[in-house]
Amino acid sequence: MTTSGTITMTMREVDRLRTIQSVVDGMLMTWQAAERLQLSRRQVERLHVSRR
Repeated sequence: MTTSGTITMTMREVDRLRTIQSVVDGMLMTWQAAERLQLSRRQVERLHVSRR
């Protein structure tokens, strides 16, 4: 059974998603994403692992 719907995201959430996706795609280093998102490198690594 497939469901479809709408997801509402703030621009901050969209930027966060794009930044983590850039890490997953290998376009951005973990430390660069951490600086951009004002998070620790470890927090970005955890987000990266959860996106796989």
